[in-house]
Amino acid sequence: MESTTNNNLPDEIRGERILLRSVSHDLATDLVPAYNGDAHFNALSGISTDLTPAAVEADMIESLGMPGGRVWRITRLSDGVLLGVATTALVPPPKNAWIALLIIRAEYQRQGYGTETVRLLEGQFFALPEVSRIGLGVQVTNTGALAFWQSLGYIPGLKRRDQHGSEVITLRNDRPDQTSLQSEITARAQAQFGKTAAAYATSVGHASGSELQEVANIAALAPLEGIALDVATGAGHTAFAIAPYLRQVVASDLTPAMLEEVARGASARGLANVVTVQADVHTLPFEDDFFDLVTVRIAPHHFAALPLALREMVRVTRPGGILLVIDNIVPEDPEVGNFLNHVERLRDPSHLRALTEAEWRQLFEDNHLDIFEIEHYRRRHDYADWVARAQVPSEELPILHAAFLGASEAARAQYQVEIVDGRMVAFTDLKLLIAARKPMR
Repeated sequence: MESTTNNNLPDEIRGERILLRSVSHDLATDLVPAYNGDAHFNALSGISTDLTPAAVEADMIESLGMPGGRVWRITRLSDGVLLGVATTALVPPPKNAWIALLIIRAEYQRQGYGTETVRLLEGQFFALPEVSRIGLGVQVTNTGALAFWQSLGYIPGLKRRDQHGSEVITLRNDRPDQTSLQSEITARAQAQFGKTAAAYATSVGHASGSELQEVANIAALAPLEGIALDVATGAGHTAFAIAPYLRQVVASDLTPAMLEEVARGASARGLANVVTVQADVHTLPFEDDFFDLVTVRIAPHHFAALPLALREMVRVTRPGGILLVIDNIVPEDPEVGNFLNHVERLRDPSHLRALTEAEWRQLFEDNHLDIFEIEHYRRRHDYADWVARAQVPSEELPILHAAFLGASEAARAQYQVEIVDGRMVAFTDLKLLIAARKPMR
C-alpha cells in the first residue's frame, strides 16, 4: 500500500541503481530486515537490534504522523533486493525538510547506495519551491555517520539531546545557490552547446524526424492567436515547426550562440513570429498561465533539476493549454538503460540522465497533467556524425568506442548497435513524445 501523504513528493523516486518507494505502515513486516539492518547504528541509538514487526510498525506510524512524513523502502533496481529504509518529513514546514532516518543494511554499505539515496531525496526536496534547507541529526558518537554526511556537503551545527537522551549534532544542507552543482551543470551545458551550436543547426537528426510532423499536428490544436514557448530550443527546429500555427513563438535557450542560430534560421525561413529569449528552464522569466503551448524536444536529459524544470513549464502554461515533451528514453532494465546514459555522458559531459517512460508518466501525473497522447520514435545515429557533432576530444574517442564494443548482448540488441570489422558504424535509440493538457482551474 502506498503512502497517501499530501506533500508534493512523488511516491516513487528512481535512480541509476535504486528505487525509493513511499510506503505505509501496512508494510512494516517487509521492512523489519531494513530496520534491523545495521546493528552498530541501533546499538548507538539505544534501539534493540532485534526489532519486531510491531515495533517497526509503531516507528513507521510515528514517522508518517510528522508533517509531510514519508517512509521510503529502498530497493535495488536490478533484482529488487531490500537495501534499506529512510524516513523524511517537512518540519518545521514549510521551509525545511528533515531526513529523520537512513539505514543501509550492513551487507550493502560502502557501495554507494546511501549516497545515491541522499542525492535522490535532495533532488526531490529542492525541486519544491518551499524547501530551502535539508536537516538531520547524528549522534556525536557515530563518527562514521558524521563523516558520511559531511562528505556529502552537510554542515555541522548545534548539539542537542534526542528523545532517548543521547547527544546528537544537527547537520544541514542549504538549497543550492548560483555556485552550486545545478549552476555547474548549467554552465557545462552552456559551454557544450556554445561550441557546437552551428553543428546542431545543420544536424539532420534535429532538423528532421517524423516526430516533428506530430509536433506540428499538436500545435494545430492551439488557438491561432495563441502564444507558444519552446524551451531549450537549441537551433530552433521545434520552434520553426510550430510557428505556422500560432501568432507568436518564444524560443528560449541558455546559450546565446544557439539563439543566434535560431534568429538566422527564422529569418531564412521568413518566420517573423519567432522571437528569442535567453532563459534557464529552472527559472523561466515569464508570468504564470501565459502560454497556450509549451514544448521541449531532445533536451530534458540535460536539465540539472528535471522535476523543477517541468514544474516551471507547467507554471507558465495556461489552464487548458498544452505541454509537449520529446526526449530520449531508456528501457526499464537498469543495466541496459545505464548503458545508454553512460555512453551519452562519455560523448557529452552535459548529459545527465535519460528517463524511462514510466518515470515520464509519473512526472506528468505528479504535476496533475492530463496526458492525451504518447508516441514512440526510433532514430538511427551514424556514429561518426554523432561523435563529430559533440566535438568529442580525440583522447576520449577510444574510451567511447570501447564502451560500445564492450556492450552487453542485451544492450547491443536494444540499441541495434552496428559494428563492422571492429568499428562502430551506428546505433538506434528511442524517443518518447508525451503531450498533455493543464487542467482548467
